[in-house]
Amino acid sequence: MDAKSLMLFMSAIILEVMATVLFKKGTSRLANSIRQGWMSHIDNIINALRTKEIALGIFLYAIEYVLWIAFLASVDISKAFPLSSVQIVLILLASRIILKEHINSYRWLGASLIIVGIYLVGGNI
Repeated sequence: MDAKSLMLFMSAIILEVMATVLFKKGTSRLANSIRQGWMSHIDNIINALRTKEIALGIFLYAIEYVLWIAFLASVDISKAFPLSSVQIVLILLASRIILKEHINSYRWLGASLIIVGIYLVGGNI
């Protein structure tokens, strides 16, 4: 993988992690105001979009989408998608560090197995 592809990949993954954390923060603030019933779905969506974290998360996802497409244009998809699973590990770390979530040993073990899998599938990047 050349330097440009690596930068596209790293940027896309970092934006994905940031957007996911923002979505969690935004939805946590909305948890008490979410209404039930199909008539309320539109109100829930409008309220979510008014939340700065969710709006920023959508913006970051849009940028990430463009970067990811550029990355896919330069790398075999058989490498790109296994490599993208690093976002799972980074989201786990972000949920622990930023959101202060408890991560049990099974999740850490799973993250370790993901890292091994990334190495095995895309080891000779």
